[in-house]
Parts: sequence; C-alpha cells; structure tokens
Amino acid sequence: MPDDHRHCKVCGKVCAPGEETCSKACRERRERSLQSRRNYTYLLYGMIVFLAIVLFLTLH
Repeated sequence: MPDDHRHCKVCGKVCAPGEETCSKACRERRERSLQSRRNYTYLLYGMIVFLAIVLFLTLH
C-alpha cells in the first residue's frame, strides 16, 4: 500500500505528499530551528579550535 500522505516534521499534522511541513508557518519555524542548530554547531567547533590553539600555545 503506497504512502499517500506525510506528517509535518514540526507539528505532526498531515501534509501533502512530497512536502516536509504543512504550512508556511511550520516551514519558517523549521528553518529557524535548523539555522539555530547550525549556529550552535559552528560555535562549538569554534570553541574547540580556540581551546586547541590556547593549549598549543601554552604547551609550546
């Protein structure tokens, strides 16, 4: 039996086939969430690089 509908990745409501979200509001909310997660990841990697540089300069 083919899957003729999907559920919104934000709110869980049924959305059209091929769509990840059910509305523009959910799409914008998902984009903000993904951007926030990306920013956090960049910050985390930046802190790791910064600490590695400080450690290297301290031990050198």
